[in-house]
Amino acid sequence: MTIGSTIRQLRQEQDITQEQLAEALGITSRAVSQWECDRTTPDISQLPALANFFDVTTDHLLGVDISRKEYEISKILKHIQISGVSGDREETERYLREKLKIYPNEPVLLCHLASALQDIYFRHGKADTDKLKDEISDEIISLCERALRYYKPTEDNSFPKLLLIFQYEYMNEKEKAKAIISSLPYISCTREMLEADVFDGKEALEKRQSALFSLTAYMHKMFYEIYRDASYSNEQKTEILKADSAMIDLITGGKPRFFHGALAVNAAEQAVLLLKTGNTEKALDMLEAAYFHAHSYESRPDGEKYAPCWLS
Repeated sequence: MTIGSTIRQLRQEQDITQEQLAEALGITSRAVSQWECDRTTPDISQLPALANFFDVTTDHLLGVDISRKEYEISKILKHIQISGVSGDREETERYLREKLKIYPNEPVLLCHLASALQDIYFRHGKADTDKLKDEISDEIISLCERALRYYKPTEDNSFPKLLLIFQYEYMNEKEKAKAIISSLPYISCTREMLEADVFDGKEALEKRQSALFSLTAYMHKMFYEIYRDASYSNEQKTEILKADSAMIDLITGGKPRFFHGALAVNAAEQAVLLLKTGNTEKALDMLEAAYFHAHSYESRPDGEKYAPCWLS
């Protein structure tokens, strides 16, 4: 709604004539009529008087509805989650650019646009020239820096910091990445480690289960990064992957559900290593395990797609 239509609606709801409003504000009824027809707008100095007259906030007059905004932002995030699952990051980029015209200082939208650009141009290699890499990198960094400015002091601003670290790594500016990393808290001072302590009963249990799920995912990532180190032999790499698989199996009680995807990749990598060391029979066994986990991941029930497996 425009400010004029808001004034008209408030006036009619309170059974006030244009003449009565004009008299209260010391203006002509023609001026009120012009506002309500959206031909002109009130001067900014008149907003407090209008708000007090109708007993509303100036935000209400201007059409700034915080609860409505939060609802709209949640709808936008749901939309990009769905498009992210489908893998259409270009559509996500276009969609976010349009929404940022409406919410230009919404930090979470700025971050998601930066993330989409990273996916398109760096993770998937669309930035195929140095010039394009520099241009897109500058935009990603600018988006993250803007987001950091707009986060409230009480809000979690780790998302843009994480994106900046990734971007500086992509551009081989490791000193800048290190500077951000050194400012981050230790794992003992993170939401995952502390949140459950301020809840009771079922809520506390769910927070600990969620934290364990996150930590398992991070541990898997660490195993995989260690495995990729060139200093290890094929036999050693196989043992590292076995340890990763055993860790997931232990924590999930042999029912990995969400981790089937990780285990599918793990088993396929083991198959390649076993083939390189001449162990064809075991390599085929691992390929069969990889297929099992991949199929299990793709065919899991909707209710298990993103929930920690022990909550299912």
